[in-house]
Amino acid sequence: MWTFVFFALLDNGSSTALLVAVLGGLFFHTLMYAPQAAFFSELFGTSVRYTGASVGYQLASIFAGGLAPIIAVKLLGSTSEADTTAVGIYVAIAAVITIISVLVAQETRASSLRHDRVVRGAHD
Repeated sequence: MWTFVFFALLDNGSSTALLVAVLGGLFFHTLMYAPQAAFFSELFGTSVRYTGASVGYQLASIFAGGLAPIIAVKLLGSTSEADTTAVGIYVAIAAVITIISVLVAQETRASSLRHDRVVRGAHD
C-alpha cells in the first residue's frame, strides 16, 4: 500500500515530501530484506543451501528485478499524464504474490537434517 502513498508524496512536489517518501520506502524495504536471508536459506538442505539460495535469488533478480522497471514505465505511460495508480496496482499484485508464496512455503524450523547427505555422511 506504500506505493500509493509514495506516489502521492512525490506528486506533492516538496523536498520534505520526497524525503518522507524515500525514507518510508527504505523502512519498508528493511522489514522485507532483514529476514530474507534466513528465509531463503531455510528453504534448502545444508548440502545445497548456498547454491539453492543463490541461484533462486539471482534468477529472481534477473526476471523480477529486470522486468519490473520496464513494466512500470510502460504502465506509467506518458510523462504528461502519468498513471501512477497503474504502477501502484502492479506493485500491490507483486506484493500479494509474495505474501502468498511466503505463506505457502513450509516452515523448516523443527525439521531434521538427517535426510541431508552431508549430515548423513558425517554420522555414518
